[in-house]
Amino acid sequence: MAGFVPIYNPVVPFQSAILGGISDGKRVTIQGQVHSHAKRWAINFVCFNNDVAFHFNPRFDEQVLVCNTMQSKNWGSEERKNHMPFQRNAFFDISIAVVGHAFQVTANGQFLLEYRHRVSYQTIQSITVSGDVSLSCVTFHPSPAEMTPAPPPYTPYAAQPMYAAPMVQSMALPVFGAMKPQKGPTAVHNPVMPFQAAFPTSFANNQSIVISGAVHHGADRFNVNLLNSRTRNIHVHINPRFKESTIVRNTQDRGTWGPEERQLSYMPFYPGQNFQMEIRNEGGVVGVYSNGTKLFNYVHRLPSNQIDMMEIGGNVSLTYVQY
Repeated sequence: MAGFVPIYNPVVPFQSAILGGISDGKRVTIQGQVHSHAKRWAINFVCFNNDVAFHFNPRFDEQVLVCNTMQSKNWGSEERKNHMPFQRNAFFDISIAVVGHAFQVTANGQFLLEYRHRVSYQTIQSITVSGDVSLSCVTFHPSPAEMTPAPPPYTPYAAQPMYAAPMVQSMALPVFGAMKPQKGPTAVHNPVMPFQAAFPTSFANNQSIVISGAVHHGADRFNVNLLNSRTRNIHVHINPRFKESTIVRNTQDRGTWGPEERQLSYMPFYPGQNFQMEIRNEGGVVGVYSNGTKLFNYVHRLPSNQIDMMEIGGNVSLTYVQY
């Protein structure tokens, strides 16, 4: 898996799902500048249930670093470090690695501290940065497991459900609300909804799409469609439905919907919470993941090399799309 495109100059307070999900060896780097009259600022690793697995809190008014964990809205015992590596009106570069037993923090190229896990790091969903700082860049670095993906499952094409569809030539379209196609992944920050984008090429094997955002409070559903721009056939329709607590998958061929697929081991998306979804073309199937965990496979019903466009709509706001 390729690395994720850095998020440049995000607004503070900053909030993002952990791109690629959380796993042993995941690392996040945060670069920015402390305000000239700063009192304190904080980085939080937030869990699905809104617990804070790791609270990293430089306090200039006390000249101390405070680390802590919040469970069920209650803070635990503080771990304090009197060494303050940050200065007001100065730039900083922080790297936080998640390893099996702890968070390991490096500041400005020097090892700073280790904070042992008090809750399972596998429950972490998102990261926030708040307080008296400005950010220039946030980067999510793949873990070793993400850098060495398992080979895609082999599915003979003849064994897939066959739906007649004319072969059409992919047609390049302009990207709506996104940057122009370029080599390597394209990243779009805070796009307007509904979102629409054309792929630089067709949705090839081993290509992936990463979508991060927030589900609206009281949301009913949202959808991600992978389609062909000329025929308007929807090759892959991914439709989280909150009142039904499931994710519906389907294909629309020449205006007609096929049979729905609804089986789901668990529902990872909830109204009022951040979400992260990754869609991978794994050969004979599309694999859909949330925070690094596979939710389901969807067998291609139409040729995947005809997919040249993506649409996202419904009751969500988007913070980041990479394709």
